[in-house]
Amino acid sequence: MGIDISSGGGLFGRRPTRAGLIVSDVVEDRRGVDRVGSQARAVTTPFWDGLLTGGLSLVGMSAILLYIAFGGEVGFVEANWFALAILINSPHFMASYRLLYSSAAEIRANPWSTIYVPAALVAILGFCFFAARPGALVQWLVLISSIYLAWHYTGQTWGMVASFSHLHGVRYSDRERFLIRSGPRSLLVLHVLFALTGRLPPGGYIAPDTYVAAYSAVFVATCATIGASVIAGGWAFVSAYRRGEQIPIQVILPWASLFLWYPFWYFVPGGFFWLQLSHALQYLAFPLRVEVNRYSEAAPRTPGQRNLWALLLYAGLVLVGAVILHGPPIAAHAFGDGWYSTPRAKVLLLALTTCIAIHHFFIDGAVWKLRNPRVRQSLFSHVETRTPV
Repeated sequence: MGIDISSGGGLFGRRPTRAGLIVSDVVEDRRGVDRVGSQARAVTTPFWDGLLTGGLSLVGMSAILLYIAFGGEVGFVEANWFALAILINSPHFMASYRLLYSSAAEIRANPWSTIYVPAALVAILGFCFFAARPGALVQWLVLISSIYLAWHYTGQTWGMVASFSHLHGVRYSDRERFLIRSGPRSLLVLHVLFALTGRLPPGGYIAPDTYVAAYSAVFVATCATIGASVIAGGWAFVSAYRRGEQIPIQVILPWASLFLWYPFWYFVPGGFFWLQLSHALQYLAFPLRVEVNRYSEAAPRTPGQRNLWALLLYAGLVLVGAVILHGPPIAAHAFGDGWYSTPRAKVLLLALTTCIAIHHFFIDGAVWKLRNPRVRQSLFSHVETRTPV
């Protein structure tokens, strides 16, 4: 989820601001924020916000990397953790579709995400279905998705930092904001390098030895830049704190955990699967919060009703995601091999899930724009003051 708040006014009204200071990408508006208790400034609750958006992955991945550093051996086989993919990763894809296609107005407001891009992807899927050998095209789709994923993962992390900063009224200078974002941007380059691992440029445009040498040099330079960005971003947070900004842990955890995701992917066999789950955990709380807020705005709801609605919605997303994204593997496990488990069927399922992923990344840019008043209202209405000003 790459939350874009590059323009627009604040959420809670207007008060004078210090020159040159911004909340994430927007000038802070804090009238009403000061009347909202700190415990209310959360997407879920302060504890669950911190746990889901970075705390859990930070602790878990650190422990495993330390274990490996001291001589331990760890590896993961994704098939052994199939249930977690269904319970965590699949619903985070389905949640974005529910948000985007929830109303005719949303569809009309985002024609590229709701009509044009999915139409192009359906055309590609149709070509794959009728092609005698769709494997080569599907591999290109996977490469495009892998590179696009770099923007998606790192953009979502900045979105978490920006959202919680906005929610808590934390203001950054232009320099601080640039330095904090330098880390995710450097990791974006590293992600692209990981996606290109084992691939040579098509058509022999460059000699393999030259390409490998250039790749290695860029890899080393990127790692050095990432190391510097950790220090720079940390300094930016400290600088904001020294100016008097009260930075909650929920702001820092997503940023800090991202620096562990990529070493975990690099050093732990099968580690990328856990990046997927960590990313999905970050994301899920946000669409569920939007759904609960919309449900609460329709009529007065008790806390129990809101929690039940979130639980039922989550269960529905799990069910739909399991059928669409994991139907053939589930069928093979339940009924044995069939037409759905042939090599061709597996290639076509990979094409389907890859196109869904690409569309999900594109949806992200349409749904999560805090400059859109409807998005701000949907995401933060539970913390807005309703006392007349």
